[in-house]
Amino acid sequence: MLIRLLLKIGLFLGFTIAESAMFRFDKAPIKTIVYSSSLWLSASPSIDPISEDRLMFQTGYSSIFNKQIDDYWFYPNIDIGVKISKNLCLTTKAYGFSTGKDHPQILGAGMQYYFGTNNDTLDWSTCIQRVDLKGLEHFRLTSITFDIRKWLSFNFMRLRVGAGSNFFKEYSYTENFDSPNRIEGQINFIGLDMMIPLPIFIVGIETRMNLRRSSATIFLQKEIF
Repeated sequence: MLIRLLLKIGLFLGFTIAESAMFRFDKAPIKTIVYSSSLWLSASPSIDPISEDRLMFQTGYSSIFNKQIDDYWFYPNIDIGVKISKNLCLTTKAYGFSTGKDHPQILGAGMQYYFGTNNDTLDWSTCIQRVDLKGLEHFRLTSITFDIRKWLSFNFMRLRVGAGSNFFKEYSYTENFDSPNRIEGQINFIGLDMMIPLPIFIVGIETRMNLRRSSATIFLQKEIF
């Protein structure tokens, strides 16, 4: 009962705060909106390679900070991971929400591979993920992310440190804001995740940093079985 209540609270907060998500070209610079959206979509769930559970559910919300406009935007996150083997985990995200006149739909899938054999600790991992953003009035977006991470233990925390790149393609629906029909780009980032295991769930913070923009994600994770 407590676990369900906490997850519901996390979902409620994430989707409520997401009212400040920005997808409209009449509210902020076009490239800032597109790059921030892609950085948000590049977030991947922190699935610990030493965990023996097969199914994981993660929910939370991300804050995107843009140096160009000195403002914070908030977006919800929902991820599901399934461990196929000791070395391989498949991930997916499929959800939607409302913010102003837009009704974003997020659909994506990816994989996380942990390097090593049965005698290794599987400290190194790589993630490949594709996520599509649809349901917007002004544009749609396809985001592909690749990163390499190192897992570490520090006191009572588990850390995931590394770097990656996000590649995206944006297609505009409107010409009212002098926007190009198509924007392509790449975002290189440094990532750091911190996870604190508690008796009934895991609390975590995930960050991705870039010279022009950065993100911070607070999440609750529950390993099912």
